[in-house]
Amino acid sequence: MLARPEWTAPQFAACRTVSRTGHILVVAILLSVVPAGAQAPSPAGSDARLGEKILALLDQGSEKTAHWGLAVVSLKDSRKLVGWNEDKFFVPASTAKIITAAAALTQLGPDFKYHTTVGRTGTVTAQGELDGDIVLVGRGDPNLSGRIFPYRRGPKRNRDPATILQKLAAQVYASGLRSIEGNLIADDSYFVTQPFGSGWEVDDLLWGYAPPVTALALNDNILNIHVLPGRIAHQPARVRVELLEDYYQVENRVLTGPRTKTLPGGGSVNAERFLGVARRPGSKRVVLWGQVPVRGTGWSRQLSVEDPPEFAGEVFRRELVRRGIKISGDLIVRRSEPFDFEDLTGSARPPEPLSATVLADYLSVPLAESLKVILKTSQNLHAEMLLRTLGRERRNVGSIEAGLEQVYEFLQQMDVRENQMILRGGSGLSRQNLVTPSAMVQLLRKMHQSEHGAAWRDMLPIAGEDGSLAGRLRGASTRGRVWAKTGSLTGVAALAGYVENKDGELLAFAIFVNNSESRNGTITRVIDRIVRLIAGS
Repeated sequence: MLARPEWTAPQFAACRTVSRTGHILVVAILLSVVPAGAQAPSPAGSDARLGEKILALLDQGSEKTAHWGLAVVSLKDSRKLVGWNEDKFFVPASTAKIITAAAALTQLGPDFKYHTTVGRTGTVTAQGELDGDIVLVGRGDPNLSGRIFPYRRGPKRNRDPATILQKLAAQVYASGLRSIEGNLIADDSYFVTQPFGSGWEVDDLLWGYAPPVTALALNDNILNIHVLPGRIAHQPARVRVELLEDYYQVENRVLTGPRTKTLPGGGSVNAERFLGVARRPGSKRVVLWGQVPVRGTGWSRQLSVEDPPEFAGEVFRRELVRRGIKISGDLIVRRSEPFDFEDLTGSARPPEPLSATVLADYLSVPLAESLKVILKTSQNLHAEMLLRTLGRERRNVGSIEAGLEQVYEFLQQMDVRENQMILRGGSGLSRQNLVTPSAMVQLLRKMHQSEHGAAWRDMLPIAGEDGSLAGRLRGASTRGRVWAKTGSLTGVAALAGYVENKDGELLAFAIFVNNSESRNGTITRVIDRIVRLIAGS
């Protein structure tokens, strides 16, 4: 059996009970933090020369105090070329998305599609009056947005983020419906309400890279906010919120500053741009403060949406009204709470869905296309939604626990050794995820050998060409010859995937760095030098 949690209670970000699993995790972390002096004197593997070159890089500057681990394996004969701390635990950061995506591709298949519907309860008169409710049902589609498919060398968003909801509203109107006496229900019950993962940091929850995870998710559960300078200095800055202007109560304290500022000894420099943003958890009040220089470029950020199903429901209500459909009732969000289940791993059935006649539906792009967004752009929300989709589709419960049970089952099929992975989520945001380099390389090796091998490799970022590797490894030895997933948290960096060496042989590799005091850019440059050494071997 792989090391896995004993699910004893619903998981929430702010308040948890410490279980036996928590003690196991603490022990695992303590065992994984090995001082540099306690590391093996020389790397394992058949390519001693490559191993020594890599170790020489790790013994320079501040990197010698970090905790490094790596594994390099030939895909031709499974020969281990280099291993260094390859069986020690590391926080994998976003390389954890490899695990979630591989499990979903294998267990759901590349042609799996999400189905979003609009239904009604009650009856409709000849005049189009509905004596009942209208229900917008989310079933885990992460791409209810303006994203354009197929994915080509970068995410494209040339459409209104509400495009798909507009299409659904148009179908409702075409059905003959003109007024609704009941409520608009935003049904999020396909997933269990577990908006945040175990081990997420509270500082992340404000921003668009860590929004609440929901089954009904519009525009990646984010709002884009733009702060632009006023026309002259000392005027208030202008604030624009995309998609739903009044969803947040924005308090604007940002002023337009001068274009330049005078230095104490004479002369001048361009004025600094300083902006702060605050939103307390559970609040819809956003405070902006600071200054932007006059005639400057302004400032844009992605803020997480506080209640995504409610947000999607409000946007859908707006689109229905624009079509000429009157709604008399309220917006109600339907959820599946953790306490509705006896067992979140999948032995209990979820609440029964509302019985509704379907008026409109939308079928998503195939899963293979969605996985490219997750892996190439490192989309956290999509990975977490995918984990819950695995649980719902295979165990009938859309929970973190059920999804992880499916991932563990998949890892056993991939011959990943016992106690080589401890997982708490699907995206890599959690620092409680622990993975060994050897386990990651084993998974990559088995995926290469699978029926999805070629398609799987091309879902990963390509060095010097697309995704999170577009600006990295651009040299002749690596450009277009490295397919790998990046990972980054404060003090943590990782890269795992495939590289073609100078002889045209394909190798699987995993490089993990934990406990680094260097800036992430510095760590990344060292990782890239290691990859260039592997490519030249």
